[in-house]
Amino acid sequence: MFFPNAAILLDPVILILLGVIVGILGGFFGVGGGFLITSGLLVLGVPPLFAVGTGLSVVMGSAIMNIIKHNGMGNVDFKLGIIMLCGTIPGIFVATTINNRLNESGLAETVISLLFIVIFTGLGLFMIYDFCKSKFSSTSHSETESRKGLTSKIQSLRIPPHSIKILDRRLSTYITLPTSGVNQLSIFIPITIGTCVGVLAGLLGIGGGFILMPLLIYIIGIPTTIAIGTNLFQIIIVGSFGTFLYAVDSHVDPMMVIIMLFSASLGSQIGARATQVVEPNNIRILFGITVLSGSIAITLKLISTIKMELAFLSQISPLILIGTSGMISLIIVSIVFKTLVFSRIR
Repeated sequence: MFFPNAAILLDPVILILLGVIVGILGGFFGVGGGFLITSGLLVLGVPPLFAVGTGLSVVMGSAIMNIIKHNGMGNVDFKLGIIMLCGTIPGIFVATTINNRLNESGLAETVISLLFIVIFTGLGLFMIYDFCKSKFSSTSHSETESRKGLTSKIQSLRIPPHSIKILDRRLSTYITLPTSGVNQLSIFIPITIGTCVGVLAGLLGIGGGFILMPLLIYIIGIPTTIAIGTNLFQIIIVGSFGTFLYAVDSHVDPMMVIIMLFSASLGSQIGARATQVVEPNNIRILFGITVLSGSIAITLKLISTIKMELAFLSQISPLILIGTSGMISLIIVSIVFKTLVFSRIR
C-alpha cells in the first residue's frame, strides 16, 4: 500500500500489527507507544521526520484511549501532570527547531537513531538491573523501600526561591501530591523533569512516556501504577502539541495514523486491565526488555546503512523489534486471560 504523504510503500498488515502491540503495551506501561512506533517506522524505512510526526500523532490517540481506563482506576495524578507541562511544552518547541535544523543539514536520521540507541540501551539495562537487584537482594523489601534512599533525598531538596509573589500573595514553591503519596516536593523538580522530557519527546517523536515513567518512579518516588496513569495524561498534551507542530510542516501521514490508531484501540483495554493483576516490579522488567529490543533494532538498522555489506541487518531489525514487543504483548494477554479464568472458577 502506498502512503502518499511519506512517499513510501508499506504492507498495511505490519502497521495493523504494530498498532495492536502499541495498544497493549501502551495500556500496560502507561506510555503512548512512541518508543515502539517511531523506532518501528524508522526500521521500516519511513523518512525520519515523518516517523517522528506520525509517531506523535499515534501516541496522542493511543494515550487518550488508555487514560480513560486508568483514570477510572484512580491512577492519574493530574496535579503533578499539569505542573510538569510547564516545562514540557517549551521543551517541545526547542526540539522541533533542532530537528528542522538537523533535517536541513542531512543529519536528522543519524542523530535521531543515535539518540534512540543511547537512551534505549541505558534505560533498558538500568531497569533490568533494578529488577534483578530488588528480586535477589531482599525479598522482604517493598517497591517503595527499594528506592527510598534516592527519592527521599530528592523530595527533601530545598531549591530557591522558596516562595514567589503573585499579586498580593506570596506562595510557597513546595507542593504536596496526595494522589502520589508525596508530602513535600520543590515545584522546580517536576518542571525540570518536564523540560527534559519535552526536548527528548520532540526530538525522537515520542510522547516522552518511556523516559518519564522511570523518572517518576525512581526520582520523585511515586508508585508504579500512579506513574503509569500520570504518564498518559502528560503524553496526551505532549502528543497534541507535537502533532500540531509537525502537521504544520506536513510531516504527518494521516493514513498511517488511522490504520495504527484503529488497531491500537483493540489492545489498549487489555494492557490497562493487566496492570491490576501484575506486580509493579514485573511491569518494570518487561518494560526494560521492550525498550532494549528497540535499541538493538535501531542499532542494526544504522549499521546496515553505514556498511553496505551488512545491508541484510536492515531485514533482521524489524523482526527483533516487533518480535520482542509481540512476545511481551502475548505475555500480557496470557496474564489477563489466566486471571479471568481463575476468577470464574472461584
